[in-house]
Amino acid sequence: MKRFSIISLLVLMAIGWAGKNHLPNMKFKDLKNKKQSLSQYYSDGPILLNFWNLACEPCKKEMKELDKLHLKYEKQGFDVVSINIDNTRSMSKVKSYVNSQKYAFPVLSDPRAELFRKMGGKVMPFVIIADSTGEIKSRHVGYNPGDEKELEKEILHLLAVPEIKTDTLQTGLEISIPEKTPDIKSDPTTE
Repeated sequence: MKRFSIISLLVLMAIGWAGKNHLPNMKFKDLKNKKQSLSQYYSDGPILLNFWNLACEPCKKEMKELDKLHLKYEKQGFDVVSINIDNTRSMSKVKSYVNSQKYAFPVLSDPRAELFRKMGGKVMPFVIIADSTGEIKSRHVGYNPGDEKELEKEILHLLAVPEIKTDTLQTGLEISIPEKTPDIKSDPTTE
């Protein structure tokens, strides 16, 4: 019985660990109060989730740079999705701020910070990059100007199309070039 308990505990720990490495299929309200499924944003390509609130000034600076990345790579299937974790009483201020900034990416609301906590968030800004299956590839905490360059490298890596190698035993093309061109002499009988 003791052995069964230990095995059960290990299985539950493995499931819990795996859950933090994959985005859950949760629904959030957008700023127009419509429910949106998180999975719809990463089904066509990688996603960057950015968690923030109005009191976080580094978050606001980072979001300007994330908007640029979103616009630059959205045609290749990349999405930035911003998740605001302010409480519902602050939602009118959040909407006003987002509208004034004219972000191109969607902003969702998670007033209880459920996903933030579930993903291991403790400090903001908090960024998660995941691939098109929802598998989390990296997490970033905090923001300093220039951090967006590292994020862009990660995005490009996820957007990269793998090389297709047709044959590993390819033979090179051999081109024979004569060392010396023979002299062509005119035939004395034809002159």
